[in-house]
Amino acid sequence: MMKRYPITFEIQERKPMWGRELWLVSAHPSQPSVVANGPYAGRTLPELAATFGAELMGATAAGRGGFPLLVKIIESRDRLSLQVHPNEETAKLSGGDPKMEMWYVLGAEPGATLFAGLREGVERETLLRSLQEGTAEATVAQYKARRGDVLFIPGGLVHAVGGGCRLYEVQQTSDTTWRLHDWNRIDDKTGLPRPIHVREGLAAIDWSLTPPTLLRAGSTGADALISCAPFRFFVREFSSEIVLPARVDGFRLLFAEEGSCVVRMEEEDPVPLVGDVCALIPAGGACTVAPTGTCRLLIAEG
Repeated sequence: MMKRYPITFEIQERKPMWGRELWLVSAHPSQPSVVANGPYAGRTLPELAATFGAELMGATAAGRGGFPLLVKIIESRDRLSLQVHPNEETAKLSGGDPKMEMWYVLGAEPGATLFAGLREGVERETLLRSLQEGTAEATVAQYKARRGDVLFIPGGLVHAVGGGCRLYEVQQTSDTTWRLHDWNRIDDKTGLPRPIHVREGLAAIDWSLTPPTLLRAGSTGADALISCAPFRFFVREFSSEIVLPARVDGFRLLFAEEGSCVVRMEEEDPVPLVGDVCALIPAGGACTVAPTGTCRLLIAEG
């Protein structure tokens, strides 16, 4: 039987040419998370998922095979490539694994921009011509990035993160990215441009998608800001202790976006959520969250 407690992980860093990524929770084989606390310390998340299955994830998530979500922080010194991830249908054409994601803006420099969704009237030939001419930026809808902004990026949607952003990202467990354009940059490590995947990228686009609605995080958390098949996303702001009831058929991922808090389950030792720590609350377990002052909690349910 699984021991239920708030599970935290060692933070793993990647340093792409545009900035850095902090992988907080990952079962992806390229960079699996290692448990940092409690009786399962030193074990990987894929190990826990394989050993405990529905006890950890809930029956629905366990039925999909492997831990279904990946959480990271994106810190963009420069803009990311103009890119697209496939969805379930377009992956059959482009290859790779489906990837649906969402962004919560943790911070943004003045003028920082997010790109998401092709503008009205942009079709395949229009986009292809703009890629060839280096004018693709004008084909994509743009949003000013502000702390507390939320954008949903379904698979098949063309997008990019501008420079000067710090984002909290929840996504399906996938590392498939098709780069359509990389702003003519040279990779300092190789002295060469990074690979571009125009054929795969065009095949991965869902041409029925329109630019997403920019959402603002509320404070009550009564309703999900984002609700899709892989996950639901909530924001809770509170200054006194709250109880998150057990989810029989799913797990939670908790991240303190502002302030800090302590999470407790049953009779286990409390686990602090401070800095960039994200806690996994196993399926079937209620938890108590006690803030230090006022806390804004980001909650992803899988």
